[in-house]
Amino acid sequence: MSNLMQQTPLQETQGSHRFTSYPAALSVITTVFFMWGFITCLNDILIPHLKTIFELNYTKAMLVQFTFFGAYFIMSVPGGKIVASLGYKKGIVCGLIIAAFGAFGFWPAAISHNYYVFLLALFVLATGITVLQVAANPYVTLLGPPKTSSSRLNLAQALNSLGTTIAPYLGGILILSAATYVIPADVGKSPETIQLIQTLETKPIAEIESAFKQATPESIAFSLKNVPPYVFDRLPADRISQQIAQLPPQLIGSVIGDLPTTQKVSAVSQLSAEQTEQLDSQVIVEVLDSLATIKLDPKQQQQFEQFKQNITPAIQQKVQTYRNEQAKSVQMPYAILGGVLILLAIFVAIFKLPEQNDHKDPTSSHRLRDVFHYPHAYLGALAVFFYVGGEVSVGSFMVNYLTLPEIGRMTEQLAAQYVSYFWGGAMIGRLIGSLLMIRISPKIMLSIFSIINLCLLSTTMLTTGDIAVYSVISIGLFNSIMFPTIFALAVERMGSLTEQASSLIVMAIVGGAVIPFAQGFIADIIGLHHAFILPLLCYVFILYYSLDGAKIRRAVVG
Repeated sequence: MSNLMQQTPLQETQGSHRFTSYPAALSVITTVFFMWGFITCLNDILIPHLKTIFELNYTKAMLVQFTFFGAYFIMSVPGGKIVASLGYKKGIVCGLIIAAFGAFGFWPAAISHNYYVFLLALFVLATGITVLQVAANPYVTLLGPPKTSSSRLNLAQALNSLGTTIAPYLGGILILSAATYVIPADVGKSPETIQLIQTLETKPIAEIESAFKQATPESIAFSLKNVPPYVFDRLPADRISQQIAQLPPQLIGSVIGDLPTTQKVSAVSQLSAEQTEQLDSQVIVEVLDSLATIKLDPKQQQQFEQFKQNITPAIQQKVQTYRNEQAKSVQMPYAILGGVLILLAIFVAIFKLPEQNDHKDPTSSHRLRDVFHYPHAYLGALAVFFYVGGEVSVGSFMVNYLTLPEIGRMTEQLAAQYVSYFWGGAMIGRLIGSLLMIRISPKIMLSIFSIINLCLLSTTMLTTGDIAVYSVISIGLFNSIMFPTIFALAVERMGSLTEQASSLIVMAIVGGAVIPFAQGFIADIIGLHHAFILPLLCYVFILYYSLDGAKIRRAVVG
């Protein structure tokens, strides 16, 4: 995620000075940028994990982002007062310590097994990040000559993007559960399995029946997991469910998660109470979670109820034990994160650097409301609201989206790697975009990237399978230049009102709280696949801003 806070150069006061050779200190501070990027994108892994643990619908699951980005809106002013009181260096130390307390708070939250205690810990963590963002950007400008301050800030932003890229990958490994049983790879390479897949894809039903009878259970399971989705349209759902019911429990568990909704709900309804009891707890939880958040027709709902009737008190206890264990899986990663934040606070504190604040003109009479006399500025803040909201929405839902059988048919761990590609694309796009904007107008670049993202979102909503997967992943590449470009256009020729315009833009980051929550509400009504209509509308506004809203109709004098 791009660096979201304003980058206000420090005002030099009489007797103050800048330090020109602190590479070690700069390394520590850029690590701070890395950490808050890492923490922010770790939410994309936390959301599907907590959703499964606490049996949440999409609306409640998005309270994670609502809490995190809501802290920006609520705590930015108190955070500014903290930094004004302590100075930039001590403000960074304070922010790191607050964030560390929030990270450590995940340990008692997991013990309590209470979703809202998790949200409280997350709010404290986000408060620390807010204080960091208020303090760290201007502090970086102290660590070298003024003429190279921009390059240092760009370096810090690059580390921030690196954190957003790595977090989903590591979070997927450390937090999300791996598959309980993986079919050996050599099964898929066997001539029998290859022949069965070809038969399922092209042959008449009669030949498919014969092929099923001759194949081994492992070949049948591997084939059903790996055939294209259109194959299931050729085969009656009840025939698939009967075939799956004949498999051993571990193979049933490995196949069910990859079935399209119609076949999945039919298959689980055919299982006996004994077969259900033999399923791994993780499989039962994933079935309950996936079907509870999909809009089912009356027949499918009846089949789902048949499956739930097989869940005895003993199975419920086993499932609850599994949920409790999974809740505790976040304890160690966030405890380590808290320890790293404390170490960073110590490293920042021990460097002998100046305590310098950004002194403001006490005679300034400008107020935030004055910005609303300048359309390109307040429309720019609104564009940031929609941009951050759209970007965070896509990233937040991506794991759940890619695990849908009709989209990616992935495990959560594999989907987490694709989230890394999404954020990695943003990092690469930022480098490429900065070069392109040397020759191309920022407004034109913003228009082009907005149009491309509109096309990509439309594609992912109207298609399934690999096309939907790669279109949604590619959105990250074209998100890359949007925030800094919108920011620059919004503060252009704002003169003495630049600081107030910047503050309004910072407040607009609350879009990252509002838009994902609203998309979760829509997903609970119409399904996740088409709920991406909301971020699509966000990019429509960004396109409008690039074409018309960013025009300067009035400039600040002085």
